[in-house]
Formats: sequence, structure tokens, C-alpha cells
Amino acid sequence: MSDPVIHTLRLAQGLRDEMLVHLIREAPNEGVGILAVDRRAPLATAVAFFPGENIDASPTRYTMHPRDVVAALDTIAERGWELGAIVHSHLKGPATPSRTDIGEAYYPDTAMVIVSLATLPPDMRGWRLETRDGETVIRTVHLEAVPSGLVSSDEAVDSQPA
Repeated sequence: MSDPVIHTLRLAQGLRDEMLVHLIREAPNEGVGILAVDRRAPLATAVAFFPGENIDASPTRYTMHPRDVVAALDTIAERGWELGAIVHSHLKGPATPSRTDIGEAYYPDTAMVIVSLATLPPDMRGWRLETRDGETVIRTVHLEAVPSGLVSSDEAVDSQPA
């Protein structure tokens, strides 16, 4: 069993681009999605992005539509992957967790990837939360950019659930 904590998230340029396109299209609302990973603790390689609908339709909050979450988690389980990160955008703020992000982090072993669309190019950063002595501590998850060809074609999938 692998360590549930992700310290480094490898992200191919193609998936990064797919995430950015989705998040930018969702403006003026926050965009949201899920990253699936193949794990080799503490290293996790992103293998698929599942875009989601923000049912809050808000520029400052997001809730991914439950049908999108279930479809993504079903595909992740079928493929033997793991839920690696919840991805969302901040339209005007930095790519750091807000109080709301921290308070509503319902998947504690899952990284957060936050993309700030307030800058050009957009700023993308990874985070994870730890609880120590009742205190929430925010830790950086290193996002390691890799060429798109790193993930073999038999592992990569179209991000749309089957």
C-alpha cells in the first residue's frame, strides 16, 4: 500500500493544457475537475483529467456536480488509478488555498491543484493539508512538468469518462 500523501505530482504538458482550457472556459465562474494518478509513493503521475461542472455557478466557490464526481471516481477505480487531486481555479486571487478551500477539503488524502487566472500565464500550484495537534498545516505539493509523451499510450485515456 502506498503512502497516501502526495509530495510530488508529475503532470504532462498535454494534461496541464487540458486543465487550463477547461478552467478558462468556465470563467466567469470557478472551474473544477479531478486528476487521476498512477502512484509510486511519494511520486504520483497524473494520467487523466476529468473536467466538472461547477453547480455553484460562482466566481468564488465551487461544488463539482455529483454526477461528474461519481463518473470520474468510477473510471478511476475501473482503471486501477487513484484520486490524486481536486483541481480548481481562482479568478482574481493567488493560486493558494483560501479559507473556504481549507474548510471544504473533503478528501484529506488528496492534493489540491489551484490555478490562478489572475496572471498571464496562469499560475498553477499544488497543495496538501495536514492536521497536527488539531491545527491544519498547508504543505506544498511539487508540480513536476514532464513532456506529454512520458505516459505511454496504453495508460493514457481520453479524459471523458466512458
